[in-house]
Amino acid sequence: MMEAVQGSLHSSEVILVLTDVFSTVPFSEDDKILQKLKRTKQNIVVVVNKIDLLDKVTNFTASDADDDGGDALGTRTTSVPEAVAKWRSILPNAVAIIPISCKTGQNIPTLRKLLLAEPDVPAAFRSLGRPVPGTFRAGESTVTDEMARSLLPVSPPLYSFSTLTDRSERFFASEIIRAVLFGKFKKEVPYSCEVAVTGFTELEPGSKEKVRRLSASIMVERESQKGILVGKGGVMVKEVGVGSRKRLEEFFQERIHLDLSVKVDKDWRKEERKLKRYGYIRE
Repeated sequence: MMEAVQGSLHSSEVILVLTDVFSTVPFSEDDKILQKLKRTKQNIVVVVNKIDLLDKVTNFTASDADDDGGDALGTRTTSVPEAVAKWRSILPNAVAIIPISCKTGQNIPTLRKLLLAEPDVPAAFRSLGRPVPGTFRAGESTVTDEMARSLLPVSPPLYSFSTLTDRSERFFASEIIRAVLFGKFKKEVPYSCEVAVTGFTELEPGSKEKVRRLSASIMVERESQKGILVGKGGVMVKEVGVGSRKRLEEFFQERIHLDLSVKVDKDWRKEERKLKRYGYIRE
């Protein structure tokens, strides 16, 4: 899994580091990803999410966060200034550190304007109010339009304008089922799931067949996870199937027959051979 992440670090022109205002920095000093981020020549933008929750935090202090004995790098932050200062100390060359709320949309227009290099990027940053110390690099007071344009330089298109996607219909079917899993279970179980589309019929023009037939297996790592997904009497996997079929029909604009099963592929996320099979590592 980390190999795929490290490959992305090399192929990207801008690295967006997404964290949240309460999270422990997810690295140790000897972490390979952290070291690559510190050495990279690519532009980095740090995004600090969940600022909408700050007014709901009443009984949590920085001293509480430090009770676990963690080192300075792993200390939790509890405010925007703390989070910005922490990330600026870790990634001093980051172009900007922007606090946002994905839930409410707060400050997202500024992030979008920066990445798309729309006119008057400095005005977008001024709209955030007085900048928190560490928002910009040392010696800089904003991100200029010229700096924003350098993040994603104009280049020939990778695909023709008529190309909608480079992914197959099977891929989208798998992702739609995964999305339903995340919406249904929310916590740790979906992160251990892979959806393998094992059967996929395409309706030919003029075909008498009116229903596209799909079969898919939800792969989990442990029997306990399988039990959670299946549910008592199969009720949970049935609900996932119903929700998936509805969204698949909306996507394909066709009637769908979905045959969904749950299988155990023990520790699939830890074996390179299986990660290659599921497309996380390229040959």
